[in-house]
Amino acid sequence: MRQSGLFSHWSFESFAPGSIPRPKYNAFCRIHRQTSTCLELLAHFEDLSMGGAVVDWCRISGLANQLCTGIRDLVDQLQVMNPVEFMDAHDWVAKLSFYTRLSTEHAATSANPPYLLTLDSPEGKASFSWISKGLGPLVPGPVLVLTPSLFQYFIEANDMRHNLDELLRQLDLMDEPATEDLGKRARELIRGGSLPHRLLTEMEIAAVELAPGGRFLELRVFAGSGDDAVMIGKVGGVRPTEFLEAWLEATACKFSPSALALRLSKGLADEEHPLTVAVFPADTASKERNCALWEGVPDSAALVARLDQVLPRITRLHVFKDQGEALRPEHCRSLHDLICLCMERGLAQIFAFAGEPARGLAGIKQLRLEIPVVINIFNLGGGLFPSAAERAVISTEDVRSIPAWSLLLGLVCPAVSWSAARHEETPSVPHYSSYAVLSQFFMHCTLRLEQNLYVAECSCEDGVEKYVRFRFKGGTGTRAQRRSRLGIMRLILEREGFTVSSHGDYLQALRSGEEDVLLQRNLVCLGLLTAWVQSSGVEVLGGMSPEQGRDLFRELFTDFLFDPS
Repeated sequence: MRQSGLFSHWSFESFAPGSIPRPKYNAFCRIHRQTSTCLELLAHFEDLSMGGAVVDWCRISGLANQLCTGIRDLVDQLQVMNPVEFMDAHDWVAKLSFYTRLSTEHAATSANPPYLLTLDSPEGKASFSWISKGLGPLVPGPVLVLTPSLFQYFIEANDMRHNLDELLRQLDLMDEPATEDLGKRARELIRGGSLPHRLLTEMEIAAVELAPGGRFLELRVFAGSGDDAVMIGKVGGVRPTEFLEAWLEATACKFSPSALALRLSKGLADEEHPLTVAVFPADTASKERNCALWEGVPDSAALVARLDQVLPRITRLHVFKDQGEALRPEHCRSLHDLICLCMERGLAQIFAFAGEPARGLAGIKQLRLEIPVVINIFNLGGGLFPSAAERAVISTEDVRSIPAWSLLLGLVCPAVSWSAARHEETPSVPHYSSYAVLSQFFMHCTLRLEQNLYVAECSCEDGVEKYVRFRFKGGTGTRAQRRSRLGIMRLILEREGFTVSSHGDYLQALRSGEEDVLLQRNLVCLGLLTAWVQSSGVEVLGGMSPEQGRDLFRELFTDFLFDPS
């Protein structure tokens, strides 16, 4: 998707000389761009919570770390803009980041001895008695257990965790070819490892003692423990001198597609799913190699259930419940709240600079509409008619910007009924998250309507590529309702010629290279779509199929185009 063109128009030179320090302007630009990145990360969490993919838990913890890092950067920039007002903001970031890490990270399997046990030893019986049931009654002779601690120590000794997690973060069991390829690369990584000489010697001695006189060994590989243990591999016909190679082959079974499907279907991270290898002497020299013993169907239910426990601290939006709410760090209860805080307060700082009379600017105009929406306007030049120069409050008749006028035409459609009171009847001051930056042929408009975010941008100047860009981020509704709402919006926008991408409850749409008349029609559609989605509410839209919603909006839009009054 095309990046926002806002700051190629709303540049440092757009402000009156001396009206804003360059570091504060740069901090605001970074907040704007970093906010988009953070919203996309939130959307990935929401997408996974809808069960559309079966991924490794380390992707969840990785996304959480990325998001926390991004939010710390947002707060850094906010403190650049106003170090006094936001001096305690990092305390709230640290608190919410701590709770997020606590809920998304996991404890690794111990890497401490014992590494080798006999099944009939007191410790073997206490911890691994379930192996007897897994092996069945036909196993001859003693059984040697290579414990999960040995595998964990092997990973640590070879410093493999980072590389393994890099591979596992890319996993999605719904993509079978990619799963096969990633599993193969992980198994190759395991086969390339080794153990310290002391441990190798201990393993070789145990193998010789288990299979004296030229006998062979059989290895059975189990993932999990106790009643949850599942056999995921077999290696047969192993000579004691080949024991390390056979053990590496056995442990590599942990990353076969079937074993990955088993673990991911439990919603577990790799280090939460212990691997145990049982070894016993064999009467025959069968050269068996089998790493596909589990035949279940990949299932996202466990992953979704685990995500449901952590998402309230990540994606749930608690702020913007009141139109006049001035956000403070102590209002934030989730990472999503913190993102909104930085965006809202960063904008408030910029508009405060631009609106001070002593700065030599005409100030910020407040656009009041016939609907319960107030938009703060920054005029780059040519965006408003000269008649608006002496007034702080303006109306749609004062808007000269071609793309803004088209968007507003759809936004104030009289066929859409808004249940809230009109703003001229309400004394509350709107928050700064609803704003527009205008010139005659450019518009960037961000609307925060309750807990939903709408962003429309258009450039229709001759001589450069023309485009219309739209983003939506929802903040309310059940999972099913939000899925239906986004499905409806997607079908509507695709019908209008937009290229659309979406994750979770976040949608982006783009149309470029069209004639002015088509782009203006697109903007009217976006304005009407914003009004219709916001006034209908997620509960109503969530009760429709995407096709029903598309057809209902299509009828409304068609009627409006023929009779806009």
